[in-house]
This record gives sequence, structure tokens and C-alpha cells, in this order.
Amino acid sequence: MTCRQIITTGLVFVSFGCQESLPTAPSDLQTGIIVYEHADFLGAAAHITTDVSDLKDYKGPCIDVADQTTTDVWNDCISSIRVAPGWYAHVYEHDDFDGDYIQVTADVPNLRFVGAGCSNGFNDCITSIRVFAP
Repeated sequence: MTCRQIITTGLVFVSFGCQESLPTAPSDLQTGIIVYEHADFLGAAAHITTDVSDLKDYKGPCIDVADQTTTDVWNDCISSIRVAPGWYAHVYEHDDFDGDYIQVTADVPNLRFVGAGCSNGFNDCITSIRVFAP
């Protein structure tokens, strides 16, 4: 473990009192979707099997600065998505499943080239997610 990983891990335990965590990505995807911080399925990852109405409520790899506080969140922080066989998802631009959305039925290595949500497709533009089982 590098110094940065140790420091980051320590900060995670200290700074996230009430914020929930999403499960990490499984090695063999059988259910739901996996969201990734970077394109091409790189960076931090989280496994999602139920609807998430606001990604601001979940500890993630990106920094959200609001009301003079800083929080690490998944909101506006997703750049690629893997989808389990038979599953699909709707990813939304705003919380509570509002705004522009796209349906994801297969792996998306780069959300920049999908949809017209924000200025870069849906890259770093997702705030809520609905998942659908087969």
C-alpha cells in the first residue's frame, strides 16, 4: 500500500460520519451495474443493484463543494458503466430520477459519447440511477 493510499484510507474513516457507502465492484458481475470513476472501466468503482435517488448521499471518489463544506461523492462522477447480463439501467442527470436520461443495456466504456445530458454527453453528469432486473 502506498503512502497516498494509507492517507486516503485514513481520511475516509475520519471524514464520512453520516455518508453511506456503495458496495465495491465484484470480480464477476452477476447482478446490477458497476459504475466507474473514469472511462474504460478505470478508477474507483461501485456495485449498484437498487435504485439510487441521489448519488450525493453516497461516499465516492469525487469532491462536491456545497454550502462551504467538502464531501466526497459519486454525484457527477461516473465516466463508464458495466451491466450484468439481462439487467439494464436508466441514468439521470438530476436527483430523484429527473432531467435527461439514457437507458444503458450494455457496457459503456465512455459516457462522453453517449446522450446529450451535459456538455460531454453523460460523462460526469449522473445524479440518480434506476436499475432493472431481468
